[in-house]
Amino acid sequence: MNIVLIRIDDRLIHGQILESWLPYLKAQCVVVANDTLAEDQFQMAILSMAVPERIKLRMVGVESVKDLSEDPELVNKTTLIIVSSVLDAYRIVQNGILARINLGNMRSSGADKQLMYSFWVNEDDITMLKEMMAQGISINLQSVPREKEIDIKHILDTLGE
Repeated sequence: MNIVLIRIDDRLIHGQILESWLPYLKAQCVVVANDTLAEDQFQMAILSMAVPERIKLRMVGVESVKDLSEDPELVNKTTLIIVSSVLDAYRIVQNGILARINLGNMRSSGADKQLMYSFWVNEDDITMLKEMMAQGISINLQSVPREKEIDIKHILDTLGE
């Protein structure tokens, strides 16, 4: 698996992924890493209908992402990983999967701070993002590829003040 991007987007598979990110990344595979989804056969069936047949699709629990490196169908495939939270991206990184991270969409869940119009974080998220950046992982805000990438370092430094 050649992981080109980990995208945090609580909508998982939707129009921006299908129409913008997959063509831009030339992705041959999409991995949706979500513990709740991995247990819901009905939701997995619905999401799988949206993905073109030419794209390999895997929907697994977050801890199972590391096992996909042994999947013979994914060898050398350009891969986009989609997760629904900063915590899930952090868990993937902790399992040794290092790739650029894109903050796409995460709804507010209470006393959160807004990084951009479509991305909200709490203090734990900020801590995890900073830790991943300290490990050398590039993290940016960008809804779709045609928008300018925004490096989050300055934004996170501002939130910490």
